[in-house]
Amino acid sequence: MMSGRNRRLQRPQTSSRVLARRAVGLFRPYRAAFALLFALLVASTALDLAGVRLLGAMVDQMTADGDRSSLNRLLAIFVALVLASALLGVWQSYVNQIIGQGVTLRLRTALHDHLQRLSLRFYTQTRTGEILSRVSTDVNAVQQAVTGTFTDFLQNVLTLAIAFGLMFTIEWKLALATLLALPLWVYPTMRVGQHMRDLMRAWHQEAASMSSHLEETLSVSGSMVVRAFGRETHERDRFEASNQELYRLSLRRMMAGRWFNMGTSLFGALIPGLVYWYGGRAVIGQSLSAGDVVAFAMLVQRVFGPFASIARINTTLLSSLAVFERIFEYLDTPVEVEERPGAHRLGRARGAIEFDHVSFGYAGPDRLALDDITFEAAPGTMVALVGPSGAGKTTMTYLLQRFYDPLSGVVRIDGHDLRDLTLDSVSDAVGTVMQSTHLFHASLADNIRYGRLAATDTEVRAAASAAGLDEMIDRLPDGLDTLVGERGYRLSGGEQQRVAIARAVLKDAPILVLDEATASLDSRLEREIREATARLSEGRTTVVIAHRLSTVVAADLILVFDHGRVVERGRHEELLRHEGLYALLYREQFRDTSEAAPEDGELAPLT
Repeated sequence: MMSGRNRRLQRPQTSSRVLARRAVGLFRPYRAAFALLFALLVASTALDLAGVRLLGAMVDQMTADGDRSSLNRLLAIFVALVLASALLGVWQSYVNQIIGQGVTLRLRTALHDHLQRLSLRFYTQTRTGEILSRVSTDVNAVQQAVTGTFTDFLQNVLTLAIAFGLMFTIEWKLALATLLALPLWVYPTMRVGQHMRDLMRAWHQEAASMSSHLEETLSVSGSMVVRAFGRETHERDRFEASNQELYRLSLRRMMAGRWFNMGTSLFGALIPGLVYWYGGRAVIGQSLSAGDVVAFAMLVQRVFGPFASIARINTTLLSSLAVFERIFEYLDTPVEVEERPGAHRLGRARGAIEFDHVSFGYAGPDRLALDDITFEAAPGTMVALVGPSGAGKTTMTYLLQRFYDPLSGVVRIDGHDLRDLTLDSVSDAVGTVMQSTHLFHASLADNIRYGRLAATDTEVRAAASAAGLDEMIDRLPDGLDTLVGERGYRLSGGEQQRVAIARAVLKDAPILVLDEATASLDSRLEREIREATARLSEGRTTVVIAHRLSTVVAADLILVFDHGRVVERGRHEELLRHEGLYALLYREQFRDTSEAAPEDGELAPLT
């Protein structure tokens, strides 16, 4: 686990300037709202600092033996300014949330939509917990940066600008000296910010690793494996190592730049004393009034307070770029299977399938999973794919559903290259019952209805009956409304497979893929489901993958795969007479078993 983390930490970094430019680009749809926010910030900050200037005027009234009416008038103006600034602050918060939540909404939607378009390759190479961490934790961190940190940064910059403008109107020499002192903080601020960014990236990577570990071990299946092998102590140690690493990184994040921040705060605390010392000398020399000194001292505090905040906020903004970097990394992941511009819908397919010299490799052309596959299947026929595990059978069905595009050659449905068709029409043309059934933590009816979302309750019940689920539904306490549990763990393997078949029944696609569709069933249940799938397959082009060769003897065409190539093809009787790989597999399967092999020429029911 540690080596994997180290590899991730070595990923090339994007420059802060590029990341910042992309992050700022997220605000473009909210230019009008941002302009309003900026105006509100300027107005509220100006009113707040104008109140400071009024306090200086009130001091001058006191020291000059002014009348009480003048003080009352200044106080009324001061209260009005404070109230106006507070009201503007409420509107400022509202507009700020509109921008921040809107940016977060669009970013989360863009990330989710992009992830939906990525090929299976991405999901086979990325842990689920890592994906969930970026969609939830990282996007929420962006929201915090946008609605809190960024606005505070902008408000403090405005405070500095307006405060310095007022300071120069009071005593330009002292204001200039104060202004020249500020750049001393720029370089250390940038250094601390870069360090914080590195720590933030490492923290989020470790948090994602922990999330993946928890998702794997605290799920139903993961928990069962841990307990079955007695690995509770092992998993506790793995979690503790990750937890300790998060603890260490969190401490480093919290303490990074503390000495720098202490120096900034200390200097800000000392400055008022220096101002009163210098201002007092100026008052004695009658070049400044006492009110000017008080106002200047308060403005200096308003300057160094925001500047200290900017120093801290700047490090936070730079560290937040690590979160943007992680999100942009996913958004920049190329989409392998794209819908071409001008792609057309297929409509209701007849079901003709053609593979024309198709080659494909998951890792590229150097290691092919399919090598020069060519065959045709007429509408309504059955094609069986047999061969050793890893020979390329399932990969072929992936290309038929356009989960991947071939490296060379063409896959066609009804004579149309799949790359010329819309992705949804390809999906509509092919129904699938996979070997491993995934069910959602929802009702039995909703899981079946996933095959066709607009299906009525009557249609759902009919599909369930066709898949042989009547007996199970009758004994369930809530019937079709029964929750099946996470990944369907309240159902047996055979029942889960029946739900998958019911989905395919409801989808009513002209092409049907059965990938080890009866692998989870015993012989009795398999025979029962054969009848249901036989009815389902009527009038459809059916592609069957099965290790139980007795289930494919009725196929119109059997393709025998070995190391990614079709080494034999024909009907059952032809292949047996050929005495090749199919005959070898067939006789080995029925040797010393209780299952009798069908006689040559005898057609077993369709899978």
